[in-house]
Amino acid sequence: MLIGSRFTSAQAVAPAATEKAASSLARYVPGEKVIALFEFGGIDAHREAWKKTAAQKALNDTPLGALLRDLAGQGFDLAQKANPGFKKVAKADVVLLFDQITAKGFAAGLFGDPDKPSGVFVLRDADRPEVVRLVEAAVAAGRAKDAPRPEPIQKSGRSIHPNGDGGWWIEGHDLVFADKGGVDAVLAALDGKGANAESHPRRVALAKPGDGYEPVALGFFDITAAPALPPKAVKLGLDGAKAVEFQWGFQAEALTTVLRLVAPSPRRGALKLIDQPTFDVGSLPPIPAGLTGFNLFSIDPLKTYDQVVALVKENAPENIKEFETFEARVRDRIGLDLRGDVLKLLGPQLAIYLLPVELPQVNLPDPRIATFFAYGGLVVSARTTDEAALGAKLEGVVKIINQAVAEQAKGVPKPPRFVREDGAGVEYVMDLSEIGPPGLLGAAFSPTITLAKGQLMVAASRDAARKAVAAAGAGPDGRWKPTEAFIPLAERLPRGMVMLSVSDIRETLPAIIESLPQLVPMLNAQISQASRANGGPAVAINIDPAKVPPADQLRALLFPASFALAVDDQGIFFVQRESLPSVTSPASSGVLVALLLPAVQAAREAARRAQCVNNLKQIGLAFHNHDAVTGAFPGDIVDKDGKPLLSWRVAILPFIEQQELYNQFKLDEPWDSPHNKPLLSQIPTIYRCPSDPRPDSTLTSYLGFDGPGGFLEKGRKVQFEDVTDGASKTFAVVEAAEGVPWTKPADLPFDPKAPSSLFGAGSKHPGGFNALFVDGSVRFMNRATDAKTLKALITRNGGEAIDPGSY
Repeated sequence: MLIGSRFTSAQAVAPAATEKAASSLARYVPGEKVIALFEFGGIDAHREAWKKTAAQKALNDTPLGALLRDLAGQGFDLAQKANPGFKKVAKADVVLLFDQITAKGFAAGLFGDPDKPSGVFVLRDADRPEVVRLVEAAVAAGRAKDAPRPEPIQKSGRSIHPNGDGGWWIEGHDLVFADKGGVDAVLAALDGKGANAESHPRRVALAKPGDGYEPVALGFFDITAAPALPPKAVKLGLDGAKAVEFQWGFQAEALTTVLRLVAPSPRRGALKLIDQPTFDVGSLPPIPAGLTGFNLFSIDPLKTYDQVVALVKENAPENIKEFETFEARVRDRIGLDLRGDVLKLLGPQLAIYLLPVELPQVNLPDPRIATFFAYGGLVVSARTTDEAALGAKLEGVVKIINQAVAEQAKGVPKPPRFVREDGAGVEYVMDLSEIGPPGLLGAAFSPTITLAKGQLMVAASRDAARKAVAAAGAGPDGRWKPTEAFIPLAERLPRGMVMLSVSDIRETLPAIIESLPQLVPMLNAQISQASRANGGPAVAINIDPAKVPPADQLRALLFPASFALAVDDQGIFFVQRESLPSVTSPASSGVLVALLLPAVQAAREAARRAQCVNNLKQIGLAFHNHDAVTGAFPGDIVDKDGKPLLSWRVAILPFIEQQELYNQFKLDEPWDSPHNKPLLSQIPTIYRCPSDPRPDSTLTSYLGFDGPGGFLEKGRKVQFEDVTDGASKTFAVVEAAEGVPWTKPADLPFDPKAPSSLFGAGSKHPGGFNALFVDGSVRFMNRATDAKTLKALITRNGGEAIDPGSY
């Protein structure tokens, strides 16, 4: 009932035909005075719906399921090491119980006297000998050491096995546990002598399918059946909360969760805070088109603040002075009235999102710092009810901010400050170029406060702020709207939202999982360091690469996730739609990405850079093998007049195990001849740097230096004895900032008389580029390396004195 008739705009439709429904385990819970019920039907009872979900496909059609089981097993092993008590539990038994519960389901219920409730727990189809053995072993472990095994008690035709204050028995194929006070009530319900919870109105409503949704787990806690609330809670209006309801199930490819606090209108006290202005998918605040993730909120700041103050006055008047002090501090320090000058002018809509940014081309002391630059696209945008009035107050606020920054940056020669930009609009920008290493922060961050188009925007950079302003002033085509994979998400959103979080984890989660072989060693090092510091045992997580799904395989199964909080006349509820349980929800994936993405990106870049190094080493080996066979290092393939036809990269194909490709070339024709040009598409993988995102896959960034004294000087067949500067001090091939078609006889032009520079060297690796030396070694060259040193490394016979520590 929660799905469909309560919160979607679509009418409920008849559920698709599924397997023969298993009888509800709620029949074990006595129907009178039900306090709480939780029921999981098991995957087997919903097998056809489960097969349609992305989660099922990810767990069974990719290695992800095997990976998770492996990690869970390692986690159990670590728990056994840390807790001796766990050593009594066999891993195989835990797996057995997990598989049993997942496949067949279970139910639990509380009923009876709210001050002393009884309980029952049921495992479906758990009469298997191996499960019964585990139960008997667990019961025996709980008895006193020399206590005899109690004999079963016969009740209503069942053999009840005593267990502490209760007992257990097999009912048909199900395993039932009940406390002493509940056994008789459960038996009466089973024998038809009393009602059971299967027909409880809340359960019936929660179990009803609709709108393509098939409930698999459901539950409720009847607050009215619990012990009476204390007077203070009643005074706060909490007696208006009647129940908590829960659903989890399958809806097409998605896993859908709904959790509702039933608090019917009219609400009072603390529950009245629920009543906020709402929005739906047709009235979203202005956010830029094309975003794949954002967080939206709707709250009336002034109304909410006044409600909180009123609650404090009524329920804790001794604390009201704290609010008065805070308001006075705002008035004295900023010169603003908190209620009239701030809260009244803001809201109700608030948007937080991260715009994509390009990595700035700056010299980084540590490549991992590059991940920090992603937050240069952060934007917080709040609606204002009176742009002119807020604009008049903003200058004073900015002045206070500048004073606070100056106070914190006393040691900085020129503390950063917000400066109003020229123009008709209201825009304050902070210049961070003087903070930290030259150009580092300022290249990506320029905190900006902007007031425009009915929005107050605070952004991490001026560029992000201006993109946000453009979206606020744009028509429907310039703002976010659901397209492609976001359309099903939008169709399932509830009405009356007060919060919406959307995240597309297709680019992040698969990358995180694929990077685990590189990421986990970094984590292991940190874990081991912490363990040693605490005197604990060595701990390590092991990742089997064969069990890691490729990012592209997993990405194809995923879709954007949503987490919405909505309000109606029955209370407040959240709806979560995701492709993988819990990990892909915006709430958890946001935390996961925030915690792991910098490390993952660093690990992925480290792996890419290592592959790039390996590519260059293979090229270096081919150079040396070519020298061993021909007596000289390779050069471009030329015609009889010395005109270059094909690159040296074609010449070394036989030495990189590409003889068959080499044989396809007509060596007496240029690289772009009708015959040779189609061969561009067969570029060997070692000619492509993994960090280079160029869409044209026929380009390579591995180039040498062509010019007087360069190792690949055209018209010369360079031999070892020609490298008089030393093989370990001369570039053979480097990464170039711009690529060329791999078969084209083109390299980086070098003029020894030109001013010192990078001469076209560069890469997509943060901070520098990889370079192959004539001796076959590969080193990473920082962009900050002295230009004269780089020029000396380019020449093979310049006779320059090079300090080994300078590169």
